[in-house]
Amino acid sequence: MGVDAGDTARRGQSVEPGNVPKEEQYELRLGEALERRRGPTRGTSLGRHHPRSTADGARGQARHLARKAGIWVLPSEATAGEAFLRILEHCRSHILANLPAVSQSHEVEGVHQLRVALRRLRVALVAFGADFRTPELDALRLRAKLLAAGLGPARDMDVFLDELMAPAQANAGLPDAFALLRTRAAARREAAWQAAVTTASGLAFHSFLHDLTTAIAHRAWYEVKTDEPDRLLRFDQPVRLLADRQLAHYFRKAKKRARKLQSLSEAERHQLRIALKKLRYTLEFFSSLYDPKMVKPFVRRLSLMQDVLGSLQDLAVARRILHDLVEAASEQQASDQGELRFAAGTVYGWHLERANVAWSEAKLRWKRLAKTEPFWSPS
Repeated sequence: MGVDAGDTARRGQSVEPGNVPKEEQYELRLGEALERRRGPTRGTSLGRHHPRSTADGARGQARHLARKAGIWVLPSEATAGEAFLRILEHCRSHILANLPAVSQSHEVEGVHQLRVALRRLRVALVAFGADFRTPELDALRLRAKLLAAGLGPARDMDVFLDELMAPAQANAGLPDAFALLRTRAAARREAAWQAAVTTASGLAFHSFLHDLTTAIAHRAWYEVKTDEPDRLLRFDQPVRLLADRQLAHYFRKAKKRARKLQSLSEAERHQLRIALKKLRYTLEFFSSLYDPKMVKPFVRRLSLMQDVLGSLQDLAVARRILHDLVEAASEQQASDQGELRFAAGTVYGWHLERANVAWSEAKLRWKRLAKTEPFWSPS
């Protein structure tokens, strides 16, 4: 059954700005601002595809492009239960939109967006608090994590070749020295992409989508818990009250992770990065409920802190992949060791320098974020 654009916006779904009546355009401004802030994924574009798709992709079929989550608008009058339903539907649509971009068109951005969609779903399943959690939904959350893990190596190799190795190689000005490293990395990416396509096309993924669709259709979160007779009543509370509480909760958790920031171990920095991602996705789910002028400074400072931690993650990914490639070569051809180690050291050193510069700014960036006035009401 068809739904017009105005009704779609009011019910909290993704819409195209041009289809929304003028009186509702103001609701889209925040989403547009957030979308501009995020911008394109580093080193990729929505039209870029993995090289193997030109040779053995589905010939004669339409090319499926990757899709971002889109503008998200949640009506302020929605109840918590209604908002949870709409957000799960939104996350499901994001997953479905990117599945063919991976399984059929082998889009580089597609595997990234599919992982993002699964991650957003995982956050959505906990972002509303304990009242909305059930064993069925917790199991779906775990399955989403396992599926994303099947896509991870392909994404890591895309990032390594296109975003980590390429600039380091260009800076070194010695293209021949990197030929062997690139060849071996490309072979690993090919294998990783085969695994990603298998994951996206496999029975486990389609079974997951079936069960997710069923859980949404049956409103699985309304499962009765005999020891919590008042639980169902809390689904009827205004979503703004729940949003205030959950945003404050995730910001407190991030602050806890950031204690003694300068002495955090690599594992602790990674945990802080995860905490900020959860805060960011939860913020995106609820941001249209608040004044954009209040949201914007917080989003900007959160993004800057995430950039720092992103640089550290790039370094960790580069170190792991370079180590694996060099070790694999040592088991096969000892003559390749010198050339590979030189190229690997050059790439790692280039990113180590940039990560150190980024981390030197971490304390100031965190201080600014931590002192930013929250746009949500005190819980």
